[in-house]
Amino acid sequence: MTGRPADRVADACAAHGTAAVVDWCAGLLAGRPVDDGLSLDLIGGPGAARLVHDAQTPGGLDHWARIWAARALRYAWDDAPGVHAAVVAALRDPQWRVREHAAALVREHELGEAAEGLRDLLDDDVPRVRAASARALAVVGEHDDLEALASAAPEPDATVRRVRDRARRQLADRLDLPDPGAHRT
Repeated sequence: MTGRPADRVADACAAHGTAAVVDWCAGLLAGRPVDDGLSLDLIGGPGAARLVHDAQTPGGLDHWARIWAARALRYAWDDAPGVHAAVVAALRDPQWRVREHAAALVREHELGEAAEGLRDLLDDDVPRVRAASARALAVVGEHDDLEALASAAPEPDATVRRVRDRARRQLADRLDLPDPGAHRT
């Protein structure tokens, strides 16, 4: 087992089959118990299972299983409806890293059914989540999402402002529509 996430996921898929790994990761993302299936060491690295098991207390580290599962789905994917549903639901996860990874998955796999959840994340407390949401809306959004990007709350983070502006322009280009934010100051 190597240290890179992509390699660990490839090794897990070779050993257990891509469908089994994807189903297991989608289940973890959706809240399946950590001990129900494969070892977290396969996607989180050596010691991941022990780390999460030892932290099974309120406020522990159990969210890492969902983070690793979402990250693993970047390297192994299946368009099964349950996978899509788990990713869309993960946009509402209490842990920001899970929301960020879920938005990236929406973008990478063009899950249009996630647009509403992405719009909600434009005002997330975490700048990285707001940026990931804007990037994903550029790929899967429709006309209403263009307006949402243009009229979202004023953005205090300069990087997120640039990402949001670029996403708005990309979405307008993709939809062949005028950019509603082009004349804003």
